[in-house]
Amino acid sequence: MEIHHHGHGGNKKGWKQLFLEFLMLFLAVTLGFFAENFREHQIEKSRERRFIRIVHEDLRNDIAALGRLVQDYQARIRREDSLKTLLSAGDFSATNDLYFLARVTSIRNFFHHSRNGFQQLKNAGGLRMIEDIDLVQLIQSYENEVDEIEELQRLTEELLMSYREVMPELFQGKVFKDMLIDPSTSNVDIRFARPTTHPGLLTTNPATINQLLIKAIYVNNNSFALMDRYEDLLEKAKSLKQQLSKKYSLEKSAGD
Repeated sequence: MEIHHHGHGGNKKGWKQLFLEFLMLFLAVTLGFFAENFREHQIEKSRERRFIRIVHEDLRNDIAALGRLVQDYQARIRREDSLKTLLSAGDFSATNDLYFLARVTSIRNFFHHSRNGFQQLKNAGGLRMIEDIDLVQLIQSYENEVDEIEELQRLTEELLMSYREVMPELFQGKVFKDMLIDPSTSNVDIRFARPTTHPGLLTTNPATINQLLIKAIYVNNNSFALMDRYEDLLEKAKSLKQQLSKKYSLEKSAGD
């Protein structure tokens, strides 16, 4: 009688082959995970760089605006000093200068932050994408400085409003109206024509003159404070722009 031996597991895979298949599957999953992470990281870096470019452009605009403001405020402070001198002297024969200086002192000239890139960076959670903590702190410090300046500008606007409230008691509205020759410019020497007819004041009452003088002094003090803050912010803007240019190899231009 013939005996048949049945083979056991002739088609079964050996443990080495199973381990190899497991290892290949593990490596495939792992490499896929790392590839996906790398792809996401590259996307994040691309977004970061795009936002930084917009911030860099914001800073370029801020630097230009602040540079003009510092020059404007240097001239503004000189005019305010002259106005205080005329009001303090008690001699109101030089009304051509008095009308001009009183009028241009009432004009606001504030810093308007170019915040497009900064806002996009914050809204997209872009600050967390920046690995350089020092750079993040510089950006936050700059934004905090802007907030403080905007608060000081609001206070200045209140002082200017208070100053303007006294002006109708001393000055003829028609003269102010005729002085305005080019409302499209912020350059007061072009925007207003200095009177040449020595227009009279509505009153030379010492109490009213003193009231305008005190309010002009407050405005002048704030002009000094604003100019100091504009100068500080200008240096911060230049420093931050330089850091961004260096960190992200941004193209240099004449403004860098």
